[in-house]
Amino acid sequence: MKPLPAPLTFAEGQRYIYGLLAAAAGVFCGACAVAMVALLMWGGWSRSEEHSIVIIFGWSLGGFIVAMIVVIVGLLTGGPVGRFKVAATRDGASLETEARP
Repeated sequence: MKPLPAPLTFAEGQRYIYGLLAAAAGVFCGACAVAMVALLMWGGWSRSEEHSIVIIFGWSLGGFIVAMIVVIVGLLTGGPVGRFKVAATRDGASLETEARP
């Protein structure tokens, strides 16, 4: 695999850093979600604690998923994408992205 070319402008460098941050955020939240599921499955919880633990972990896992979406979309909006446009018409819904000039 050949390496990526060096950024020629400051904006390209920023886009590269935002891309790396978005990827790292996704990997971190995904790893936390996997760790929570593993802890839930093999945690050795007693029968009396299971219901409370499942509720706590379920809400926490939902929080990780929401955080992952918010952070990645926020980084991409501030970085390489720049603008999202959502439209809903009778013909259907559309999502457009526009890069900053």
